[in-house]
Amino acid sequence: MTMVKASLKQRVRYVLSHDRQEILLLNLFWLGFLLYTLAWTITSSRQTNFVVFQSVQIVGILLMIPTGYKLVKFEFDSHYQKVIFFMIVFWAGIIFLRGLSFEKEALKLMLLNPWFGGFLYFVPLIMLFPKKLIYYKRMFDVIMVLGVFFIIYSILFRGDLLETEKNVLSREIVEYFSKTLAVAVSFILMTYFYHSKRRNLAAFGILALCIFFAIIRARRGLLFMTLGSLFLVFVLFWINTKYKIVMFLLSGGVLVLLGSVSVYLVTSSEAEFVSYLQQRGVEDTRTGVERYFFSDMEGLDWVIGRGMMGMYYSPTMGQGNYRGTIETDYLNMVLKGGLVQVVLFLLILVPAIYKGLFQSRNTLSKAAALWILFWMVNTHPSTVQVFTMNYILVWIGVGICYSDTLRNLSEKGLRVYFMI
Repeated sequence: MTMVKASLKQRVRYVLSHDRQEILLLNLFWLGFLLYTLAWTITSSRQTNFVVFQSVQIVGILLMIPTGYKLVKFEFDSHYQKVIFFMIVFWAGIIFLRGLSFEKEALKLMLLNPWFGGFLYFVPLIMLFPKKLIYYKRMFDVIMVLGVFFIIYSILFRGDLLETEKNVLSREIVEYFSKTLAVAVSFILMTYFYHSKRRNLAAFGILALCIFFAIIRARRGLLFMTLGSLFLVFVLFWINTKYKIVMFLLSGGVLVLLGSVSVYLVTSSEAEFVSYLQQRGVEDTRTGVERYFFSDMEGLDWVIGRGMMGMYYSPTMGQGNYRGTIETDYLNMVLKGGLVQVVLFLLILVPAIYKGLFQSRNTLSKAAALWILFWMVNTHPSTVQVFTMNYILVWIGVGICYSDTLRNLSEKGLRVYFMI
């Protein structure tokens, strides 16, 4: 019994520990990630100097790779986790190598495009960052920095973001800005208990702005992602609050209010964006593309995929006969890595969700589990396996959920640590 207590104390002491070199490496890693992400996001507007901002991305890469390598520790909480993880990394390497090309444009796509490039295949390595609270504290800071830049970029490109016509560039700006910079603030709200009122209000404001742009541009996938994450915030608040009856009455009132507003908007034809949203709400933009995907994929393709640069025949988009992506993201995973990739993900993610939800004592673990679950749900309506904070949070969450020590930390202790 004494040995068990000593071991527990050692593990708790470990999650609270850090040194100067470790903090420096961690800060440089996240600085590199911020430079890379912020530079790419602004270039997605196609209204900036590509050379300048791609140079900033390269600086970010030069910061991320060596510091990330130093921070990764091959320590696992179970043999099962270890085996499945190495299978995932091995298969990701196969996918990457099968699409590797040294042509200039292919290299630029692979290195400088976080959505469709090569870095997304290495995100699972972040699961092996040390399970220390300082890492999660920095993670929260980075999420807020991204959110602040979402506001800044929204001001700079407000004309494009508020465009209600069927403008492809405007649509892409809304998607890339929101999903790359803003959606991750949902995790701040899901872990509201550990943050100040000011930070929670700021996060809510950022998410509300994101929802506003999603409505204006009638982005159904983005609306589902943002409103769904708010529902998860409500679920966590419901679990933690002592005033469940009050919460029930308040939530009922909010639903009635939202229902009334929705009815008014649906019956109103004055606002142009309302008619656009109504039209988009019933428009089927997926079935045709998915049919081409299913007809083009052959037997072995379903098993192992077609590699990082894999494409399929789809003459529906007016951009050539072959496409390298499909918005239904679980099919995109099949396209690149086959059902092997999908099954491996399920083998590590499903147990993580179970552990986080049903074998934990704190909101951090439950929020991590819900984030993983919601990410899996979003593989149907949206592209979510991309090198952004949203996807990075999935693998940070896996690390949290598999850690017995983190799952059993007290709520009060975590709150004290994160509020300092």
